Amino acid sequence: MPATTSTGNAILNCYLRGVAITPPSRVYVSLHTGNPGANGTANEVQTTVWPAYARQDPAGGGAVGSGFTAAANKATENSQLILFPANNGANPVTVTHFGIWTAATGGTCLLTGALSESKTINPSDEVVIRATELDVSVD
Repeated sequence: MPATTSTGNAILNCYLRGVAITPPSRVYVSLHTGNPGANGTANEVQTTVWPAYARQDPAGGGAVGSGFTAAANKATENSQLILFPANNGANPVTVTHFGIWTAATGGTCLLTGALSESKTINPSDEVVIRATELDVSVD
């Protein structure tokens, strides 16, 4: 899974220059209709096509560390259900990628990845990511 440019720079500066990384107080998962790109900002689902769409907190409002399992072998996975609101737009939306952000809107994208398969979200469909279904790893 690619680290965004921001995350890659933070890791390098931390380990090679001693610059401290300030962890986010919360993270949010986004859905994308195509590759999010190096900064994670491309192709995020737009509320013009899915009005109720919003990034979701994998910790469900709990402590940030409760949203993902402890990393092992350069990987982690979500530890709780992540539920996106129903597509209340007029047309289907096909999602192919996800991102992990520091804020519900705006913020900095930390990591991106491709879904194991694309998913078409028809009007009235919800996106449900069950615990352990969102695998996050670094190369």
